[in-house]
Amino acid sequence: MTYVPSNIKTFAATRETSDVIALAIFEIAQEGDEPRVWESPTEAETLAVMSRAWELADADTDTLHWGSEAHGRTA
Repeated sequence: MTYVPSNIKTFAATRETSDVIALAIFEIAQEGDEPRVWESPTEAETLAVMSRAWELADADTDTLHWGSEAHGRTA
């Protein structure tokens, strides 16, 4: 299980987003730019966030949520 700091858990919860996606956003975005990356990421940011989020996700996790969007694990 990946440790997610409480401030990132709060960011995720208020946006109905998986903790590991929020953590990936915080790792990838410039400090202070996290809300913009969550709301309107570039294609490159989306790919980077999702790639990192799946690296952080537990092996038995099949779906991650980015707001109302569900993202399934790809083989």
